[in-house]
Amino acid sequence: MIGKLIGGMLGSSIAEKSGKSGAMGAMAGLLASNFVRRSPIGALVIGGAWLGHKLYKRNQERRFEGAAQVARSANKSKAEPKSR
Repeated sequence: MIGKLIGGMLGSSIAEKSGKSGAMGAMAGLLASNFVRRSPIGALVIGGAWLGHKLYKRNQERRFEGAAQVARSANKSKAEPKSR
């Protein structure tokens, strides 16, 4: 049951990102859930890839937020006139 839920979530995510019909996403979800169900090593591989992707995305967001904060502070210092 959990495999079907994970397969459905994976399938809808793939279909959403590709912008195509749900058939490709459903097929990918079905294959992934069958692979995970039949192979404990497959579960580790797919779980590790998913976790690595999440950590990579989190790192990218933090870098982007840090760069945006530096840019905002630089723009503030340029916009304020220096008084003596």
